[in-house]
Amino acid sequence: MLYIGWMKILTAAGMLGFLGVWIRYAKLSKVRKPDDEMPTPHRPLALVTIVFDRIFIVISVIYASIFLLWGYSYSVLYFSCVLDLSLQLTGIVLSIVGLFISWWAIVSFGEFNEPRWAHLKHGHRVVKVGPYRYIRHPQYAAKLLASLGLFLFFKEFLFLFIFLFSVLLFYFQAKSEEKLLTQVFGEDYIIYQSTTGMFLPRLLAQRTGDA
Repeated sequence: MLYIGWMKILTAAGMLGFLGVWIRYAKLSKVRKPDDEMPTPHRPLALVTIVFDRIFIVISVIYASIFLLWGYSYSVLYFSCVLDLSLQLTGIVLSIVGLFISWWAIVSFGEFNEPRWAHLKHGHRVVKVGPYRYIRHPQYAAKLLASLGLFLFFKEFLFLFIFLFSVLLFYFQAKSEEKLLTQVFGEDYIIYQSTTGMFLPRLLAQRTGDA
C-alpha cells in the first residue's frame, strides 16, 4: 500500500536522525573529563541501565531494518500485519517525539554528557535549560516514549516488555542519580527538584503521582 511507502520513508529518516543524535552525543561527551574525585551513583544499577539501553538500541535497529527491507511481512513481522493505520502513525509519531526530546536533552546537557556512568565531570553544574527546565530526566523519558512508540508500530510484545522494564529500571536509576546530585549540589538541586517532574512536566507529574 502507498502508506507503507511513507512509513518506510519516516522510518529511514528516524534511523538517520538517531545516527545524527548518537554522533552529536559522542562528540559532546568527549569535551570534558570525568571528575574521579566526585562520588558516583550505584554502579551495578548503572551498568544494568547502560547494557539494557544498548540492547534496546540494537533491537530497534534490527526491527527497523527488517521493516525497511520487507515491510509488514507475515514471515518476520507477523503481529504487525494486523495493526491499523492510526496505531502505526501514533507509534511512529511517539518514536519521533522521543528522538527529538533525546536530541534536545543531549544538546542542552552539552559537555556534561557521559556515555558510560552517570559520572560527574570537572566543573559540573545543575543543568536547567532546554527540556531540563521541565523534567529532570528527559533522556529516560525520551527512551520510554520511543519504546512505547515502537510497540504500537510493530505490535511486538518485546517492545512492551522493554517499555515496562524501562519504567522500573529508569525510576531506580533516576533515584540513584538524584541522591548523588543532592549530596553534591545540596539546596540548589533540592529547589530544582521542587520545580520539575522526574519524567513528566510538573503539572502532569502531580496528576500521575510522579515526583
